[in-house]
This record gives sequence, structure tokens and C-alpha cells, in this order.
Amino acid sequence: MRPTRVIYVENDPALLGILSRLLARRAEIEVLLATASAEDALAFADLGRADVALIDLALGAHQMNGIDLGLALRRANTNLGIVIHSQHPLDQVARRVPESELLGWSTIAKSGQMRIDELCEVLTTTARGLSSRKLDSSVTDHGQLDDMSPRQRTVMGMAATGLSTKEIARRLSSTEGSVRQDLSRAYRILVPEASDADDLRTRAVLAYLKLGNGEER
Repeated sequence: MRPTRVIYVENDPALLGILSRLLARRAEIEVLLATASAEDALAFADLGRADVALIDLALGAHQMNGIDLGLALRRANTNLGIVIHSQHPLDQVARRVPESELLGWSTIAKSGQMRIDELCEVLTTTARGLSSRKLDSSVTDHGQLDDMSPRQRTVMGMAATGLSTKEIARRLSSTEGSVRQDLSRAYRILVPEASDADDLRTRAVLAYLKLGNGEER
């Protein structure tokens, strides 16, 4: 049986180095990419070969959060399992991901007691389309991020990495017009009282990043 192919995205450089080395030593795991950059993960040429992505929930103030990155990666590779890794409470995963798409999403807490065997089991299980943790989708929240659709959060997250509308459309196999509509709707939610003098895209990106960073504290 071939190894499970993993993309690993982690904001902490020390943990990124340690865990990627430990995973690389496992016969059942093949690490295709280990990076701190959401943009690198989205642009990865072999994304279609990956079975599962292990993603830090809090990727930093200047990147999309891990959940929105997972949504974007899943759109590019519909068979990709997503494992969200965090030291923070993970109930927000269920309320950020449509219930119909929760299959193949798992969570694992960052902990000094976490065993590499346990992590490998979660990765391989999730790669098969299962969920290794029961997620309570009844948890509700009414922040601005919750008012946006997963698609709108995906395109905003990609815009936050500096991608143009044309490039976002290319990566999502969509049209520029469709992406512009998603961005426009997201702007209205994120910057509801914008004036004609505002740089709307910049203000919306800053608002998105602030919300994404704040929700993970």
C-alpha cells in the first residue's frame, strides 16, 4: 500500500521543522510539502496528488486562517482530507464548514503529549474520507465571518495573499466575473459602511485578516 501523501502548513517554524521530519520518517506517510505559507500551499504543483492536508488553525495576521485555507484546498482537490491542528478550541471548525462538507475534516489538538502515532492515524483516517473527531455542527456564531459563505471566505482568503481576481479565478476553475461577484458580496459584509473614497479591497482584506486572527485567540 502506498504511503498517505501529506501537505503540512504550519505558522510555527520550529514545530514545522520538527513535525515534518518526524512524519518523513514514517513509512506510511509521504510529506509532499511542508510550508508556513498558505499561498505556497495553494500554488503547489502537486496539490492534486495529495491525500490530506495538516493545517495550523492560526496561520498569522497576514494570511487566511487554516479553516479557509482548507476550504480553498478542498475546492482545488475535491478528494483532499483536511486536518486542522491547533492549541485553541476547535469547535469553530464545525460552524465554519458546511455540514454537507464535514466528511473528511478532522481536528487534532496541539499538545506536548501528542504522540506521532496518533497524528499519523488521524492523517491516514482523514485521507480515506472519514472524520477522526466528532464535530458538533450545532454550535452557532453570528460574527461577520459567519455571514459570509464558504466560497466568499475562500476568495477573500486568497485575495488576502495578494492574488489578483484573474489568478483566483484560475485556481478555482471559475470565471473572473464570478469571483468579482463573490468579492463584492464579501466586501459588503466586511465593510458595510464604506465610502466612495475608500480602497474597498484593502479595507475588506484588513477586516478579514483581523477577524480571522481574532477568532483564534
